[in-house]
Amino acid sequence: MRKLRETLRAMIFREKDKNMTRHNQEILDCLNDYLKVRKPGYAILLRGSWGSGKTFFVKDWLDTLAKKDDDDDFYTLAPIYVSLYGMTTMSQIDEEMKKAVSPILHSKFMKTAGKMFKVAISAALRYNIDLNNDGVDDMKMECTIDPKALLGSDDLHVKGNRLVVFDDLERCHVSIKEVMGYINYYVEHIGCNVVIVGDDEKLNKKQDFQEIKEKTIGREFELDPEIDAAVECFVCDENIIDKDYLAHNTELIKACFKASRTNNLRLLKQSLCDFSLMMGRIPIKTKQYPTFEKIKQRLLANFVAVYAEDKGQEVNMDDYGRKFGEEVSAQMTLDLTGEEKPVMSEMTKKHEKYNVAGLTDKYYAMVPHYADFVLKYLRKGRVDLSFIETEIKKDEKKPWEVLQNYMCLDNDVLTKNVDLNAGYLESGEFGSVDEMLSSAFIMLMIIHWELTPKYSVETVSKWCAKTMREKYYGSCKSQNELHDMRQHVITCVGYYVGDQVPEVKSFLIELGKVYAEIEGKLKNDLTVFLETLSDDKIEELYNVYSGVMPDHSTSYSSSPIFASVDPEKFVNGFTNLSNGGKRKVISLIVGHYNDALNIRNPEDMVYHYVDDLKTLPEIIGLLEKKEGECQLVDKMLVKMLKKNLEESVKKIKAADAVREGKQ
Repeated sequence: MRKLRETLRAMIFREKDKNMTRHNQEILDCLNDYLKVRKPGYAILLRGSWGSGKTFFVKDWLDTLAKKDDDDDFYTLAPIYVSLYGMTTMSQIDEEMKKAVSPILHSKFMKTAGKMFKVAISAALRYNIDLNNDGVDDMKMECTIDPKALLGSDDLHVKGNRLVVFDDLERCHVSIKEVMGYINYYVEHIGCNVVIVGDDEKLNKKQDFQEIKEKTIGREFELDPEIDAAVECFVCDENIIDKDYLAHNTELIKACFKASRTNNLRLLKQSLCDFSLMMGRIPIKTKQYPTFEKIKQRLLANFVAVYAEDKGQEVNMDDYGRKFGEEVSAQMTLDLTGEEKPVMSEMTKKHEKYNVAGLTDKYYAMVPHYADFVLKYLRKGRVDLSFIETEIKKDEKKPWEVLQNYMCLDNDVLTKNVDLNAGYLESGEFGSVDEMLSSAFIMLMIIHWELTPKYSVETVSKWCAKTMREKYYGSCKSQNELHDMRQHVITCVGYYVGDQVPEVKSFLIELGKVYAEIEGKLKNDLTVFLETLSDDKIEELYNVYSGVMPDHSTSYSSSPIFASVDPEKFVNGFTNLSNGGKRKVISLIVGHYNDALNIRNPEDMVYHYVDDLKTLPEIIGLLEKKEGECQLVDKMLVKMLKKNLEESVKKIKAADAVREGKQ
């Protein structure tokens, strides 16, 4: 992974036209030209504010200079990099130089048989030497290389530039005169190419720096912060937890950081690291809300902006939300009174930078409640989950709700929500049939007005027919439930758009086909009841019977109640009832047929009952079998029901014959 990261860094650096400012590219060209000069006699100073990416720039440059040489007879010097950060004595600096050049002891040149380096050696460092290159140590040697002797050597076996980079000069605690004298020795007496890196503003505060730097430093360059390259590098850092998400939002990160005008890349990296850590503390359930992605982007924008504004500027952001709110209120009051506005305050200035850049409306950058969320985390390490939950509820508008106002939407918002809406229609993931219909009808209107080339009436109808079949119409347990839902659908048509729209008519035809398909598989409430007779619900029998047919065309009392009943289920249920239950069923059935067939002209009503002839003979036959199995009252009641049904069949047939004769 480390090699991969280094490769990525090198790739990023080499894409100079894409990631490097023109000014920094010119500095890079000057540095490369500087290396062409043998013993130049002066050093170069690279200046820039703290955190502006000086070290990043230099190390990437050194990566491009590093070469591997497998020649056993030569050692190619690699560039030497030494950080002076925190050094308190000259001996510490010298020790760092020795560490920087010690890799030569691990080179092939020192490990091959009989080769002894011809430069001066001093001090002590234990090192094992394999003379015959057989993997076994042949001798031990205690030594270290004297950096001055190595870099100043004229040995023909030593190749490469004598380049030394001294970084963090302003953070060295040794006297500036001593440090510059030490560096000057490598410049003037050894003839090295030397690059010094430091914060010029802090260096100028060090006593005597201006007086002594002219003796050593021949050229000075001030680097531009390489924001684009730094961001590209940061999001590839394996140590950042959420690097894939950050990589996907690099443009947002760059825009927010550039708007801050801070140029402190260290703060930028810290903000990205802390953002990733904070995201790890948010519950997975919260992250699964569809609107969370939008909130996550807003939080990222504010992490970048708040860290830059709070830690990279002289005025911190304590109590930002309250202060900014008071300033806005004061300005509104002045607008009303016509008084002259005061000079823009610090908090307003901070907000205005992001507002001008278009980051406030789109990403809520430096909007008080989001900025305060980040400040709580920055100051106290607190993740305010209640804030996130509140924001989720605010943004929880479904795409079809957004599209209700489609004539006022910007094109990109319209297109995005049409695609989101299509996703819901295709998956069928609605909380109710009302949601599906609202989603479908608004999509049909958008198709009607030719506002989307991607979706058609046929596709929407196909998706919704599938959902109705599997989820809504398909969940109905009886024809009555199915018809009620059908009526609800028809009512919604008028509420949402009206069926005069051709696309809506076509859509309703498809749903009608599903309705007919499901209706053919279902039975009405009374039929279901008669097939599932039990004592615990026998009291409901008359309530169900007093109802109407699913299509509300007539009541059950004027309908063929046995036409769709499974004879075996009915007879088994009836015989398993208590005798009290049996009597209630017999009473209902006798009354049902007597009311219509005992009148003066039964042929006028018999058409309501003719269809019962499909099942009644079989029911009578099954009751006859049960009669032989029952005893006492059970047998008497089974026989009573059989007899009444036989009489009803005779009356139905007789009345039907009269009706047929009249016709």
